[in-house]
Amino acid sequence: MKIIFLDFDGVMDTSYYDFVLAREGKPSSDAYGPIFDPKCVDYLRQIIDQTGASIVVSSTWKWLMNYKDILEMWLVRDLPGNVIGVTPTYRDKDRGYEIDIWLDECEEECQYVIIDDLDGGNFTDRQIPHLLVVNPYNGLDVFIAEHAIKLLNQQ
Repeated sequence: MKIIFLDFDGVMDTSYYDFVLAREGKPSSDAYGPIFDPKCVDYLRQIIDQTGASIVVSSTWKWLMNYKDILEMWLVRDLPGNVIGVTPTYRDKDRGYEIDIWLDECEEECQYVIIDDLDGGNFTDRQIPHLLVVNPYNGLDVFIAEHAIKLLNQQ
């Protein structure tokens, strides 16, 4: 199974796109929260199209939205891919711990990437080779997408 552990803030919701929306006088959020940068959505679509990966949400948005609401947002916003779950929430633990719990509970072997704007200090040693850190101003870009595709398609 191929998995993308996906953060939202700084990865899909970028400072750059927030600036563009403000400059154009357009709303920066909808009923679900900040609007995702369309370029980042396109790069996510490319990763999914070329790898067949599914998405597990690791974003702190899971603190504000339940899984059902995330699935509804995915449908309403016409976002790419299949969201198959969210990492468990431990507010006193780092994101890497939550991802380890999810991986340990998964019954299948997973080829995975973590796309996040948090640095390596938030993840475990075994996760570092799978971690792709984005610049939160631009979010998910062509270089991260290409690297994700390469990692997910490794045998």
